[in-house]
Amino acid sequence: MFRYRVLCLSLGLCLALPVGATDANARLVAAAAAGKAVQVRDLLVQGVDANAVNGAGRPALVIAGFSGNRRTALVLLAAGADVNAVDAAGTSALMAASAFGHKKLIDILLVSGADVNLKDSAGRTAMARAALGGHTEVVEALKAAGAVEEVAQK
Repeated sequence: MFRYRVLCLSLGLCLALPVGATDANARLVAAAAAGKAVQVRDLLVQGVDANAVNGAGRPALVIAGFSGNRRTALVLLAAGADVNAVDAAGTSALMAASAFGHKKLIDILLVSGADVNLKDSAGRTAMARAALGGHTEVVEALKAAGAVEEVAQK
């Protein structure tokens, strides 16, 4: 019984100690990458920045874009994540989702104000990425949202 009380007391003290911003950001990015929307929400409620980035500078919302996780993206956007934030290569969440054909997430990002004509460091837009991936439904949605047609280059 004594060991149990000591363990509970230790855990209680550990939980009460503030966690460094870097650690909290890393936990948020990891939760976003794993599609754990509830963990993302809990960390945001604790004050972690919705625009947190991983060690390579990739924002949590862009990571959600690659995985196509709509719930995580919605939680991040509701907490103020920049819908047009980009990583070091200039990739936005819309570009990432377009490259992999995550149509439902693309719809959410478009409604949230994603720039359909934003270009990455290679000069490619979300529509070019969707075209390269053969995602015609995504290309049509992006055109309907005002994307400028361009020739996709490999």
